[in-house]
Amino acid sequence: MKNNIYIKISLIALFLFSSCEKLDLQPISSTSLLEDEVYSTYDGYLGVLAKCYASFVLQGQGDGDVDISKNGGRSTFNRALYYLQECPTDEVLFHSSSGNGTWTMITMNWNPATEIVGNMYYRLWISVALCNEFIRKTEKDVMEDYGVYNEAKNDVGQWRAEARFLRAYCYYLLCDLYGSVGWVDDSSPNGTYPVQKTRTEIFNYVESELLDIEDQLMPADKKVFGRVNQVAAWFALSRLYLNGEVYTKKDYYEQAYKYSKKVIDNSNFSLAPNYIENFLKDNDGSPEIIWAQPHDADNSQSSGGTNFLIKYSSHKFMINQGLELGITNDSPWNINGRLKTNLVNKFDLDDQPYDPSDPWCDNKKDKRALFYGGPLTGDQSKSPVQPHQKETWREGKSFEKNITLGYTFTKWRNVTKDRMSGEEQRESNVSVAYPMFRKADAYLMAAEAILRGGGGSRTEALNYVNEVRNRAFNSGNYFSSKNIANGAISDYELNLDFILDERARELWTECVRRTDLIRFNKFTKGYNWDWKGQETSNNTDHEGKDVDDKYNLYPIPQDDILYNPNLTQNPDYL
Repeated sequence: MKNNIYIKISLIALFLFSSCEKLDLQPISSTSLLEDEVYSTYDGYLGVLAKCYASFVLQGQGDGDVDISKNGGRSTFNRALYYLQECPTDEVLFHSSSGNGTWTMITMNWNPATEIVGNMYYRLWISVALCNEFIRKTEKDVMEDYGVYNEAKNDVGQWRAEARFLRAYCYYLLCDLYGSVGWVDDSSPNGTYPVQKTRTEIFNYVESELLDIEDQLMPADKKVFGRVNQVAAWFALSRLYLNGEVYTKKDYYEQAYKYSKKVIDNSNFSLAPNYIENFLKDNDGSPEIIWAQPHDADNSQSSGGTNFLIKYSSHKFMINQGLELGITNDSPWNINGRLKTNLVNKFDLDDQPYDPSDPWCDNKKDKRALFYGGPLTGDQSKSPVQPHQKETWREGKSFEKNITLGYTFTKWRNVTKDRMSGEEQRESNVSVAYPMFRKADAYLMAAEAILRGGGGSRTEALNYVNEVRNRAFNSGNYFSSKNIANGAISDYELNLDFILDERARELWTECVRRTDLIRFNKFTKGYNWDWKGQETSNNTDHEGKDVDDKYNLYPIPQDDILYNPNLTQNPDYL
């Protein structure tokens, strides 16, 4: 009976859409509501749409009642995606929770039973299911039965478009990460097994959904932080098309250029004057962020999201040295992961080490080199001080979970852009939104699409790259007193390899690196990094080596293969 179906909409927090143009985090109830109670009001419908958004942020109802794994933090959207998109690449070396699969990310030898491979898969299916149910419940006849259609009829079209966007984005990630996957939509009867579709079919579905809804979403000139509007659809299409050749063996660079240029030409979004402002506590004011996951220290607590990014990469001795991260002294996880040398070396040698007298890296040429490491770092309470070295290894030694082997980072901070510091500003949890889409990425996507033959001119591509670099160096149109050097490059320096490196410098830790490396044919072979391809943690050889091309895709989790008779495992994972 439908009256016995319970929907937990706010045991921890529920997103409400406030009138102040921001997706707000507000607890509204401490009990479960019957389905009929939820869908009988306008606000109830908004609450269910909010739950669709919340599935990208929250882990469930604490570790005792989480959506997926025993550890709710590992299965939150951003953290689960981070494991798969950052940890197997040339950027991040994450070594905690090795029994759950993080070591396999370092060495690139996961399998269908690896827990963290499955966490993202199941997280995406939860979001798809929530969106499907909301879309079913917003059919006109259903809303009329609940007696709410007349009140909501002017808004329901946009709500449905938002849910379809979120669902399409989930399918985009399923396509990118796992390839040929199961498929269900709101027309599929509840309880039916998803039918497997090819990667090309999933691509075509995502494309058709985004094209269909782009004019049904909030218009480009209306922004509610945390919700998607028309520009988000253009951005998602840009990313889909840029990777289209990987997914379908057919290139879509002309379309990638077209839609990334639409994002660039839209004046409602612009680059923030300072790079770091996109990663601070008040980044809801950044003009650059097109879509973000809001995080709130009071109402969306978890060990995922930006809480994870700030805490895993920090240690209390960093705070003791005067580095303001906006978290209490007992909050850091004591550096559960570090950066690989390949990433650090993409920056000028002078910009790499941390200087305690310049904690915001204002005196660096490239302000994106937000690293903690070098001769002036380390636990100053110990004698002798063991500073952070750039290398993630010691010669002749097997892999060590040693926090001083490899730089960590200060890119994400629970501090506002006015840089207020002190104990009274520090929190146990963080309130930094996670940017899903940034305009800087659109500039780089457009430049790449041009160089791949999608249209435009080299001059245009060069201008797009220099727009991003000038902001990073506070030069050109972004000149400020912090300028040390000119960020602009010349035409002879511009090529696809430069674009790939520039994407690393601009977007590191933002969950796009694996996808980028695959698009450039540099993920499994032809380009290697620390510990890649090493089979055991006891190996003393830190040099990376080529791996099997099967690792360009993750396997479908073995439990789902066993459960769903419609599914076939990805090649070579059988």
